[in-house]
Amino acid sequence: MSNVRYWLWFIMAFGAGNERIWEITGFFRDVTKAYEAVCDAAHSSLSANEKKRILSTHIEQCDSIINYCDDNGYRIITIEDENYPPLLRNICNPPAVLFCMGNIENFIGRPSITCVGTRKPSVYSADVTEKICSELVAREFAIVSGFALGLDSAAHKAALMQGGCTVAVLACGIDVNYPKENEQAKKQIAVNGAVITEYLPGTRPDRYCFHKRNRILSGLCFGTLVTEADEQSGALITAAHAAEQGRTVFCIPPGDIFDKRYQGVVKYLRDGAVPVFSHLDILYDYYLLRNYENDDYSFDWPQICNQDDIPHRDSRTPKRKKTVKSKSPASDNKDGQTGESKRQWEQFYEEMDNDQKAVIDCMSSGEKHPDELSQMLGMDAFAIMAVMTELEMIGAAELLPNHKYRLC
Repeated sequence: MSNVRYWLWFIMAFGAGNERIWEITGFFRDVTKAYEAVCDAAHSSLSANEKKRILSTHIEQCDSIINYCDDNGYRIITIEDENYPPLLRNICNPPAVLFCMGNIENFIGRPSITCVGTRKPSVYSADVTEKICSELVAREFAIVSGFALGLDSAAHKAALMQGGCTVAVLACGIDVNYPKENEQAKKQIAVNGAVITEYLPGTRPDRYCFHKRNRILSGLCFGTLVTEADEQSGALITAAHAAEQGRTVFCIPPGDIFDKRYQGVVKYLRDGAVPVFSHLDILYDYYLLRNYENDDYSFDWPQICNQDDIPHRDSRTPKRKKTVKSKSPASDNKDGQTGESKRQWEQFYEEMDNDQKAVIDCMSSGEKHPDELSQMLGMDAFAIMAVMTELEMIGAAELLPNHKYRLC
Protein backbone atom coordinates (compact mmCIF):
# COMPACT_ATOMS: atom_id res chain seq x y z
CA MET A 1 0.00 0.00 0.00
CA SER A 2 3.12 2.22 0.24
CA ASN A 3 2.09 5.73 1.32
CA VAL A 4 -1.40 5.71 -0.22
CA ARG A 5 -3.18 5.12 3.07
CA TYR A 6 -1.40 8.06 4.72
CA TRP A 7 -2.25 10.46 1.88
CA LEU A 8 -5.85 9.28 2.09
CA TRP A 9 -5.83 9.87 5.84
CA PHE A 10 -4.79 13.50 5.31
CA ILE A 11 -7.57 14.27 2.83
CA MET A 12 -10.07 12.55 5.12
CA ALA A 13 -8.88 14.47 8.18
CA PHE A 14 -8.32 17.88 6.57
CA GLY A 15 -10.52 17.74 3.46
CA ALA A 16 -9.58 17.50 -0.21
CA GLY A 17 -7.92 20.64 -1.51
CA ASN A 18 -7.06 21.97 1.95
CA GLU A 19 -3.74 23.85 1.87
CA ARG A 20 -3.04 22.72 5.44
CA ILE A 21 -2.12 19.31 4.05
CA TRP A 22 0.92 20.90 2.39
CA GLU A 23 1.80 23.05 5.37
CA ILE A 24 2.06 19.94 7.53
CA THR A 25 3.48 17.33 5.16
CA GLY A 26 5.83 19.89 3.60
CA PHE A 27 7.22 20.77 7.01
CA PHE A 28 8.17 17.12 7.62
CA ARG A 29 8.87 16.36 3.92
CA ASP A 30 7.58 12.84 4.48
CA VAL A 31 3.90 11.92 4.61
CA THR A 32 4.48 9.01 7.00
CA LYS A 33 6.41 11.17 9.48
CA ALA A 34 3.78 13.87 9.14
CA TYR A 35 1.03 11.37 9.96
CA GLU A 36 2.92 10.05 12.98
CA ALA A 37 3.46 13.60 14.23
CA VAL A 38 -0.19 14.69 14.11
CA CYS A 39 -2.32 11.53 14.28
CA ASP A 40 -2.71 11.84 18.08
CA ALA A 41 -3.91 15.46 17.68
CA ALA A 42 -1.23 16.69 20.09
CA HIS A 43 0.83 18.79 17.66
CA SER A 44 1.01 22.45 18.68
CA SER A 45 0.16 23.79 15.21
CA LEU A 46 -3.30 22.17 15.11
CA SER A 47 -6.46 24.15 15.68
CA ALA A 48 -9.25 22.89 17.92
CA ASN A 49 -11.39 21.96 14.91
CA GLU A 50 -8.48 20.10 13.27
CA LYS A 51 -7.85 18.14 16.45
CA LYS A 52 -11.50 17.12 16.55
CA ARG A 53 -11.44 15.89 12.96
CA ILE A 54 -8.15 14.06 13.43
CA LEU A 55 -9.43 12.15 16.47
CA SER A 56 -12.45 11.00 14.47
CA THR A 57 -10.38 9.82 11.47
CA HIS A 58 -8.77 6.40 11.69
CA ILE A 59 -6.18 4.89 9.38
CA GLU A 60 -8.30 1.73 9.01
CA GLN A 61 -10.90 3.80 7.17
CA CYS A 62 -8.32 4.42 4.45
CA ASP A 63 -7.93 0.69 3.91
CA SER A 64 -11.67 0.46 3.28
CA ILE A 65 -11.43 3.18 0.62
CA ILE A 66 -8.51 1.38 -1.05
CA ASN A 67 -10.50 -1.87 -1.14
CA TYR A 68 -13.60 -0.09 -2.48
CA CYS A 69 -11.61 1.47 -5.31
CA ASP A 70 -9.93 -1.83 -6.15
CA ASP A 71 -13.29 -3.60 -6.31
CA ASN A 72 -14.76 -0.96 -8.64
CA GLY A 73 -11.80 -0.48 -10.96
CA TYR A 74 -10.81 2.97 -9.69
CA ARG A 75 -7.15 3.88 -9.34
CA ILE A 76 -5.68 5.95 -6.52
CA ILE A 77 -2.77 8.14 -7.64
CA THR A 78 -0.79 10.12 -5.08
CA ILE A 79 1.43 13.08 -5.85
CA GLU A 80 4.47 10.85 -5.34
CA ASP A 81 3.44 8.43 -8.11
CA GLU A 82 5.15 8.52 -11.50
CA ASN A 83 1.81 8.65 -13.33
CA TYR A 84 0.67 11.81 -11.53
CA PRO A 85 0.23 14.56 -14.19
CA PRO A 86 3.53 16.49 -14.16
CA LEU A 87 2.23 20.03 -14.73
CA LEU A 88 -0.31 19.57 -11.94
CA ARG A 89 2.48 18.88 -9.45
CA ASN A 90 3.79 22.40 -9.84
CA ILE A 91 0.74 24.50 -9.04
CA CYS A 92 -0.14 26.17 -5.78
CA ASN A 93 -1.89 23.60 -3.57
CA PRO A 94 -1.83 20.56 -5.90
CA PRO A 95 -4.26 17.72 -5.07
CA ALA A 96 -2.50 15.21 -2.83
CA VAL A 97 -4.54 12.33 -4.24
CA LEU A 98 -6.34 11.73 -7.52
CA PHE A 99 -9.00 9.08 -7.97
CA CYS A 100 -8.86 7.91 -11.57
CA MET A 101 -10.97 5.90 -13.98
CA GLY A 102 -9.34 5.10 -17.29
CA ASN A 103 -6.00 5.54 -19.01
CA ILE A 104 -4.14 8.44 -17.40
CA GLU A 105 -0.85 7.27 -18.98
CA ASN A 106 -2.22 8.14 -22.42
CA PHE A 107 -2.68 11.71 -21.23
CA ILE A 108 0.74 12.16 -19.67
CA GLY A 109 3.31 13.21 -22.22
CA ARG A 110 0.77 14.67 -24.65
CA PRO A 111 0.39 18.38 -25.19
CA SER A 112 -2.96 19.37 -23.72
CA ILE A 113 -5.36 22.29 -23.48
CA THR A 114 -8.18 22.97 -21.02
CA CYS A 115 -11.49 24.08 -22.57
CA VAL A 116 -14.14 25.81 -20.46
CA GLY A 117 -17.29 27.83 -21.02
CA THR A 118 -20.96 28.25 -20.29
CA ARG A 119 -23.45 25.43 -19.79
CA LYS A 120 -25.90 27.14 -22.16
CA PRO A 121 -23.82 28.12 -25.18
CA SER A 122 -24.85 29.73 -28.43
CA VAL A 123 -24.69 27.63 -31.59
CA TYR A 124 -21.68 29.73 -32.64
CA SER A 125 -19.74 28.90 -29.46
CA ALA A 126 -20.55 25.20 -29.60
CA ASP A 127 -19.48 24.97 -33.25
CA VAL A 128 -16.25 26.86 -32.63
CA THR A 129 -15.40 24.71 -29.60
CA GLU A 130 -15.92 21.48 -31.51
CA LYS A 131 -13.95 22.75 -34.52
CA ILE A 132 -10.94 23.96 -32.51
CA CYS A 133 -10.85 20.83 -30.32
CA SER A 134 -11.15 18.53 -33.33
CA GLU A 135 -8.21 20.21 -35.07
CA LEU A 136 -6.08 19.97 -31.91
CA VAL A 137 -6.93 16.32 -31.32
CA ALA A 138 -5.92 15.58 -34.92
CA ARG A 139 -2.49 16.92 -33.93
CA GLU A 140 -2.25 14.61 -30.89
CA PHE A 141 -3.40 17.16 -28.30
CA ALA A 142 -5.44 16.00 -25.33
CA ILE A 143 -8.55 17.95 -24.35
CA VAL A 144 -9.30 18.61 -20.68
CA SER A 145 -12.65 19.89 -19.45
CA GLY A 146 -15.04 19.78 -16.51
CA PHE A 147 -17.62 17.24 -17.75
CA ALA A 148 -20.49 19.71 -17.36
CA LEU A 149 -23.26 20.21 -19.89
CA GLY A 150 -22.75 22.80 -22.61
CA LEU A 151 -19.26 23.68 -23.83
CA ASP A 152 -17.52 21.14 -21.57
CA SER A 153 -19.52 18.40 -23.25
CA ALA A 154 -18.82 19.89 -26.69
CA ALA A 155 -15.07 19.73 -26.03
CA HIS A 156 -15.21 16.12 -24.77
CA LYS A 157 -17.47 15.16 -27.70
CA ALA A 158 -15.04 16.59 -30.26
CA ALA A 159 -12.19 14.55 -28.81
CA LEU A 160 -14.25 11.36 -28.69
CA MET A 161 -15.46 11.80 -32.27
CA GLN A 162 -11.81 11.94 -33.38
CA GLY A 163 -10.91 8.88 -31.28
CA GLY A 164 -8.58 11.10 -29.27
CA CYS A 165 -7.64 11.57 -25.64
CA THR A 166 -9.79 13.65 -23.32
CA VAL A 167 -9.77 14.05 -19.53
CA ALA A 168 -12.83 14.92 -17.45
CA VAL A 169 -12.19 16.54 -14.08
CA LEU A 170 -15.10 15.99 -11.68
CA ALA A 171 -16.30 18.18 -8.81
CA CYS A 172 -17.65 15.12 -7.00
CA GLY A 173 -16.67 11.56 -6.14
CA ILE A 174 -15.50 9.27 -8.92
CA ASP A 175 -18.54 7.03 -8.39
CA VAL A 176 -21.13 9.82 -8.40
CA ASN A 177 -23.03 10.21 -11.67
CA TYR A 178 -23.15 13.96 -12.15
CA PRO A 179 -24.48 15.26 -14.40
CA LYS A 180 -26.76 12.30 -15.04
CA GLU A 181 -26.99 13.15 -18.76
CA ASN A 182 -23.26 12.35 -19.13
CA GLU A 183 -23.28 9.02 -17.30
CA GLN A 184 -22.50 6.93 -20.38
CA ALA A 185 -19.79 9.33 -21.53
CA LYS A 186 -17.59 8.36 -18.56
CA LYS A 187 -16.93 4.93 -20.00
CA GLN A 188 -16.22 6.36 -23.45
CA ILE A 189 -13.75 8.90 -22.06
CA ALA A 190 -11.96 6.22 -20.02
CA VAL A 191 -11.02 4.23 -23.14
CA ASN A 192 -8.35 6.64 -24.44
CA GLY A 193 -8.40 9.19 -21.64
CA ALA A 194 -9.40 9.45 -18.01
CA VAL A 195 -11.99 10.66 -15.53
CA ILE A 196 -10.32 12.10 -12.43
CA THR A 197 -11.22 13.83 -9.17
CA GLU A 198 -9.59 14.72 -5.87
CA TYR A 199 -12.77 14.04 -3.91
CA LEU A 200 -13.40 10.85 -1.96
CA PRO A 201 -15.88 8.32 -3.39
CA GLY A 202 -19.45 9.26 -2.58
CA THR A 203 -18.78 13.02 -2.38
CA ARG A 204 -21.74 14.98 -3.74
CA PRO A 205 -21.04 18.13 -5.78
CA ASP A 206 -21.56 21.59 -4.29
CA ARG A 207 -20.41 25.13 -5.12
CA TYR A 208 -17.30 24.78 -2.96
CA CYS A 209 -16.29 21.59 -4.81
CA PHE A 210 -16.56 23.30 -8.19
CA HIS A 211 -14.41 26.25 -7.11
CA LYS A 212 -11.69 23.95 -5.77
CA ARG A 213 -11.89 21.72 -8.85
CA ASN A 214 -11.19 24.61 -11.22
CA ARG A 215 -7.53 24.95 -10.11
CA ILE A 216 -7.03 21.35 -11.28
CA LEU A 217 -8.60 22.08 -14.67
CA SER A 218 -6.14 24.87 -15.36
CA GLY A 219 -3.22 23.14 -13.66
CA LEU A 220 -3.30 20.05 -15.88
CA CYS A 221 -2.42 21.94 -19.07
CA PHE A 222 -0.13 24.64 -20.42
CA GLY A 223 -3.13 26.83 -21.27
CA THR A 224 -6.88 27.34 -20.85
CA LEU A 225 -9.29 28.18 -23.67
CA VAL A 226 -12.44 30.15 -22.79
CA THR A 227 -15.07 30.05 -25.54
CA GLU A 228 -18.12 31.79 -24.10
CA ALA A 229 -18.53 33.25 -20.62
CA ASP A 230 -20.49 36.12 -19.10
CA GLU A 231 -19.13 38.22 -16.25
CA GLN A 232 -20.42 35.79 -13.59
CA SER A 233 -19.36 32.56 -15.31
CA GLY A 234 -17.47 29.91 -13.36
CA ALA A 235 -15.25 29.51 -16.41
CA LEU A 236 -13.58 32.77 -15.44
CA ILE A 237 -12.49 31.19 -12.14
CA THR A 238 -10.59 28.60 -14.15
CA ALA A 239 -9.10 31.36 -16.32
CA ALA A 240 -8.03 33.25 -13.19
CA HIS A 241 -6.32 30.12 -11.84
CA ALA A 242 -4.54 29.67 -15.18
CA ALA A 243 -3.20 33.22 -15.06
CA GLU A 244 -2.04 32.77 -11.46
CA GLN A 245 -0.33 29.50 -12.36
CA GLY A 246 1.63 31.14 -15.17
CA ARG A 247 -0.35 29.36 -17.89
CA THR A 248 -1.62 30.95 -21.10
CA VAL A 249 -5.24 32.11 -21.23
CA PHE A 250 -6.83 31.82 -24.69
CA CYS A 251 -10.18 33.31 -25.67
CA ILE A 252 -12.43 32.91 -28.70
CA PRO A 253 -13.42 36.41 -29.95
CA PRO A 254 -17.19 36.83 -29.46
CA GLY A 255 -19.63 36.63 -32.32
CA ASP A 256 -21.16 39.86 -31.03
CA ILE A 257 -19.07 42.20 -28.86
CA PHE A 258 -22.25 43.70 -27.32
CA ASP A 259 -23.75 40.33 -26.37
CA LYS A 260 -23.71 40.03 -22.55
CA ARG A 261 -23.07 36.29 -22.86
CA TYR A 262 -19.51 37.11 -23.95
CA GLN A 263 -18.62 39.92 -21.54
CA GLY A 264 -16.33 37.69 -19.48
CA VAL A 265 -14.42 36.81 -22.64
CA VAL A 266 -14.19 40.48 -23.66
CA LYS A 267 -12.73 41.33 -20.25
CA TYR A 268 -9.95 38.76 -20.59
CA LEU A 269 -9.18 39.80 -24.15
CA ARG A 270 -8.79 43.38 -22.93
CA ASP A 271 -6.45 42.15 -20.18
CA GLY A 272 -4.15 40.41 -22.64
CA ALA A 273 -5.58 36.94 -23.24
CA VAL A 274 -4.50 35.37 -26.53
CA PRO A 275 -7.28 35.60 -29.16
CA VAL A 276 -7.88 32.33 -31.00
CA PHE A 277 -9.01 32.48 -34.61
CA SER A 278 -7.95 28.91 -35.40
CA HIS A 279 -6.13 25.98 -33.81
CA LEU A 280 -2.88 27.44 -35.17
CA ASP A 281 -2.94 30.18 -32.53
CA ILE A 282 -2.77 27.53 -29.79
CA LEU A 283 -0.13 25.48 -31.62
CA TYR A 284 1.93 28.66 -32.04
CA ASP A 285 1.88 29.36 -28.31
CA TYR A 286 2.77 25.78 -27.43
CA TYR A 287 5.45 24.87 -29.97
CA LEU A 288 6.89 28.13 -31.26
CA LEU A 289 7.17 29.69 -27.81
CA ARG A 290 8.54 26.32 -26.63
CA ASN A 291 6.13 26.02 -23.72
CA TYR A 292 6.48 22.25 -23.96
CA GLU A 293 10.00 22.55 -22.54
CA ASN A 294 8.44 23.50 -19.20
CA ASP A 295 6.97 20.02 -18.62
CA ASP A 296 8.71 19.02 -15.37
CA TYR A 297 8.22 15.38 -14.34
CA SER A 298 10.08 15.62 -11.01
CA PHE A 299 8.41 15.76 -7.62
CA ASP A 300 9.43 17.93 -4.71
CA TRP A 301 7.58 19.09 -1.65
CA PRO A 302 5.90 22.47 -1.98
CA GLN A 303 8.27 25.09 -0.64
CA ILE A 304 7.26 26.69 2.67
CA CYS A 305 9.11 28.87 5.16
CA ASN A 306 7.05 28.01 8.22
CA GLN A 307 3.80 26.31 9.10
CA ASP A 308 1.75 29.43 8.41
CA ASP A 309 2.84 29.70 4.79
CA ILE A 310 1.30 28.10 1.73
CA PRO A 311 3.23 26.82 -1.33
CA HIS A 312 4.49 29.45 -3.73
CA ARG A 313 2.59 29.90 -6.94
CA ASP A 314 3.97 28.35 -10.08
CA SER A 315 6.20 30.72 -12.08
CA ARG A 316 7.91 28.21 -14.37
CA THR A 317 5.98 28.93 -17.55
CA PRO A 318 7.21 32.13 -19.24
CA LYS A 319 4.76 34.83 -20.15
CA ARG A 320 3.75 35.08 -23.77
CA LYS A 321 6.46 36.92 -25.66
CA LYS A 322 5.84 39.59 -28.26
CA THR A 323 7.55 38.07 -31.25
CA VAL A 324 8.02 39.84 -34.57
CA LYS A 325 7.92 37.21 -37.31
CA SER A 326 8.81 37.56 -40.94
CA LYS A 327 5.91 38.17 -43.26
CA SER A 328 4.01 34.94 -43.81
CA PRO A 329 3.14 34.11 -47.39
CA ALA A 330 -0.05 32.53 -46.11
CA SER A 331 -1.20 35.95 -44.90
CA ASP A 332 -1.18 37.26 -48.48
CA ASN A 333 -3.54 34.54 -49.63
CA LYS A 334 -6.85 36.33 -49.31
CA ASP A 335 -8.56 34.73 -52.26
CA GLY A 336 -8.21 31.07 -51.27
CA GLN A 337 -5.69 28.39 -52.15
CA THR A 338 -4.80 29.14 -55.76
CA GLY A 339 -1.98 27.37 -57.55
CA GLU A 340 0.19 30.49 -57.27
CA SER A 341 -0.33 30.85 -53.49
CA LYS A 342 0.50 27.20 -52.90
CA ARG A 343 3.95 27.78 -54.39
CA GLN A 344 4.46 31.07 -52.64
CA TRP A 345 6.19 29.57 -49.59
CA GLU A 346 9.09 28.33 -51.75
CA GLN A 347 10.53 31.83 -52.01
CA PHE A 348 11.22 31.64 -48.24
CA TYR A 349 13.12 28.35 -48.45
CA GLU A 350 16.57 29.93 -48.29
CA GLU A 351 15.56 31.90 -45.19
CA MET A 352 14.37 28.80 -43.32
CA ASP A 353 16.44 27.25 -40.54
CA ASN A 354 18.13 23.86 -40.90
CA ASP A 355 15.32 21.93 -39.18
CA GLN A 356 12.67 23.40 -41.46
CA LYS A 357 14.73 22.65 -44.55
CA ALA A 358 15.42 19.10 -43.40
CA VAL A 359 11.72 18.41 -42.86
CA ILE A 360 10.77 19.89 -46.23
CA ASP A 361 13.45 17.84 -47.97
CA CYS A 362 12.13 14.64 -46.35
CA MET A 363 8.56 15.48 -47.34
CA SER A 364 9.48 16.25 -50.92
CA SER A 365 9.19 12.52 -51.70
CA GLY A 366 5.62 12.35 -50.40
CA GLU A 367 3.40 12.66 -47.36
CA LYS A 368 4.95 11.71 -44.02
CA HIS A 369 3.74 11.00 -40.48
CA PRO A 370 5.47 13.02 -37.73
CA ASP A 371 6.81 9.76 -36.27
CA GLU A 372 8.44 8.95 -39.63
CA LEU A 373 10.06 12.37 -39.75
CA SER A 374 11.26 11.98 -36.17
CA GLN A 375 12.92 8.67 -37.00
CA MET A 376 14.40 9.84 -40.30
CA LEU A 377 15.86 13.05 -38.88
CA GLY A 378 16.71 11.93 -35.36
CA MET A 379 14.61 14.76 -33.87
CA ASP A 380 12.26 14.32 -30.92
CA ALA A 381 8.52 14.43 -31.50
CA PHE A 382 8.03 17.86 -29.92
CA ALA A 383 10.70 19.42 -32.15
CA ILE A 384 9.06 17.88 -35.23
CA MET A 385 5.64 19.22 -34.24
CA ALA A 386 7.13 22.67 -33.66
CA VAL A 387 8.51 22.65 -37.20
CA MET A 388 5.22 21.38 -38.63
CA THR A 389 3.35 24.19 -36.88
CA GLU A 390 5.72 26.72 -38.44
CA LEU A 391 5.25 25.18 -41.89
CA GLU A 392 1.46 25.12 -41.47
CA MET A 393 1.42 28.79 -40.55
CA ILE A 394 3.30 29.86 -43.68
CA GLY A 395 1.20 27.59 -45.88
CA ALA A 396 4.02 25.17 -46.70
CA ALA A 397 2.45 22.03 -45.21
CA GLU A 398 -0.99 20.70 -44.38
CA LEU A 399 -2.35 17.92 -42.20
CA LEU A 400 -4.25 15.09 -43.92
CA PRO A 401 -7.09 12.98 -42.45
CA ASN A 402 -4.66 10.06 -42.03
CA HIS A 403 -2.58 12.19 -39.61
CA LYS A 404 0.20 12.58 -42.16
CA TYR A 405 1.55 15.87 -43.48
CA ARG A 406 2.26 16.85 -47.08
CA LEU A 407 3.76 19.86 -48.74
CA CYS A 408 1.27 22.31 -50.18
